[in-house]
Amino acid sequence: MQLTLSQILPSQLGNHLRFIYELESQSAFLLGDSNKVVLLRADGSLELIANLDGEDYQWEGIGADFRSEIMQKRVDGFKQLSRDEQVRFTQSEIYRSTRDIPVANYAHDGALLFFSGKSIALLKWEEERLVELKRIKTKGRDPIRRALSPQQNLLLYGTNYGELYSQTFDRDRFLKSSKIDQLPNTCYQITFSADGGRLFVGGLGFIKFYDFDGKTFSPVVSFTTAMRSFELVEDYLFVNKGMHGLDVIRMSDKPERVTSLDLPFTIDKMYYLAPQKTFLLISGSTNEWALLKWTE
Repeated sequence: MQLTLSQILPSQLGNHLRFIYELESQSAFLLGDSNKVVLLRADGSLELIANLDGEDYQWEGIGADFRSEIMQKRVDGFKQLSRDEQVRFTQSEIYRSTRDIPVANYAHDGALLFFSGKSIALLKWEEERLVELKRIKTKGRDPIRRALSPQQNLLLYGTNYGELYSQTFDRDRFLKSSKIDQLPNTCYQITFSADGGRLFVGGLGFIKFYDFDGKTFSPVVSFTTAMRSFELVEDYLFVNKGMHGLDVIRMSDKPERVTSLDLPFTIDKMYYLAPQKTFLLISGSTNEWALLKWTE
C-alpha cells in the first residue's frame, strides 16, 4: 500500500466549520462556515458555492442536489430526517421539553429513535405531530457515542467510562438490553463493517474489534494505539493519531500495520471520499487542509 500526500493548502474558511460532507457525485468535499460554502475537489481545485455573510445556507439551486445526496447517506447506520421533518421536529413539544439538544433519526423498518440524555424513545408521526410510543433509560453512564447495525434494529452505545451496551427494538417497543464489554477507556467511535459481521470500537488509547453472528459479539483482539478517529475501508483501518500522524492497519485475526504517514501538523478531523480513494485531513491548529490518496 502507498499513501500520497497530494496537496497541503491553507483553509479557505475559518476555524469554526458548520459542516463538512463527502459528495461522491462531485468527487468533492462540501465545506461551509458562517461566511461561505466551497467545494474542494479530489484534485485540489476549489469552487465557491455561496457567500453567506453570517446567514444559514439555504440549500437552493445546485445546493438542493447536494442536499438530496447527503440525505440518502446513513450516518453511523442511521438515516436523517428530511428537511421538513427536521423543522417539525425542532418545533415539537418533545423537542422543546428537553434540557439538552435532542436528536431524532430513523433506524430500519421505519423505526424512529429519539435520543436525549440518558433516555431513548421510539416515536411516530401522526400527520404533523410526533407521538411518543415507548421510552427507556440507558444503562451505565451517559452515552456519548452510538451506532446502528446495518442489518437489524440493534443499537450500540458507549460511555465516557468505557461501558459498551447493546439495545434491540422494533418500531413500537424496546426488546433486549445487554452490556457487551467494559472497554479500556473512554469510547470515541463505534463502527460496523458493511455486512454487519464485524464491530470496531475505538477510544482513548485503544482499538478493539469483535466478530458478530447476528446475536453474539465475540472479541477478536484489542490493541493499544493513539487514536482520535478511524475510517474502515475494505479490510483496512485508517487511524487518525492526531499529532502522531496516520496508521493503516490490515484487520485480520492479528492486526498488521501495513504503512504509516507523518504529517507536518496535527490531524483534528478526517473525511473519506471512497470512489477517489482520497482523504481530507483538517488541522485546526494551523488551519490547513491536506488531501491524501492511497493505492494498493
